[in-house]
Amino acid sequence: MYRLLKSFAILTSFGMLLVLLMGAVVTTTGSGEGCGNSWPLCYGEVLPSQPELETMIEYSHRIVSAILGLMVITLALWSWKTFKKSREVKVLAILSVFFIIFQGLLGAAAVVWGQSSFALALHFGFSLISFASVVLLTIVIYENEKGRVVLHIDRNFKWNIYLLFTYLYILVYSGALVRHTKASLACSGWPLCNGQILPPTNELELIHYTHRIMAGLLFVWILLSYLQIRKYYRDIEPLYKSFSLLTILVSLQVLTGALIIFTKLNLFIALMHGLFVSILFATLSYLIMILLRKS
Repeated sequence: MYRLLKSFAILTSFGMLLVLLMGAVVTTTGSGEGCGNSWPLCYGEVLPSQPELETMIEYSHRIVSAILGLMVITLALWSWKTFKKSREVKVLAILSVFFIIFQGLLGAAAVVWGQSSFALALHFGFSLISFASVVLLTIVIYENEKGRVVLHIDRNFKWNIYLLFTYLYILVYSGALVRHTKASLACSGWPLCNGQILPPTNELELIHYTHRIMAGLLFVWILLSYLQIRKYYRDIEPLYKSFSLLTILVSLQVLTGALIIFTKLNLFIALMHGLFVSILFATLSYLIMILLRKS
């Protein structure tokens, strides 16, 4: 029974990642209005008749999201029942259910009433939290056999990780704003914006260039943190391995960000960009969780 729970948790985690990527496809292809302002049905139909490509993309995203919503709720109840004495499991179970329902309601509101690009960008941010909470719940379930991981590091470096996590979440919001305002190609060329070093001249360029600068700062921040860990904390395996992974992911994030410009918003590259930031966020969330633990 416990082995079945672990397998179901892994399946749900990958399913949540699939939902994130499908949401990125909806945004990148401009399929958000593929079902008009009808929800949960599509143009008032259970199965749309003669659907366009945008309709199929949007409706399939809704169906998969609904299935994963039920899976997350099942996982939360199952893990709560299995680990009745674990406060951590209960907190993560509540968070996973709350955010999967909350992001679903935000998506429905965007379809029925329409929302600004700023509000839609928040939807992706909450989706990331929902994904991370399921991943962390899965990790805690697996830790039942191996034992809990607890980090004891210098207070200053601990705050470095807290601030890095906060900064990443703001960066994620700025990236989602780039997509929802259709500013992905507002800056031609890379790393400069339309060949200019100075601030852009219009709103879309400003949104895009701000995100680009913030991404560059994240890369430098993670790289410097990794180098510090190699020097002072290399013997702390969870910390060293996590930041090694973060360094690889942020490098791939910068690379795919540049390739989006050079390939004129290639869908596969855009999906890889979303994939890397999702794993990046989940990895930092894991570090936050084990930092908050007490011995």
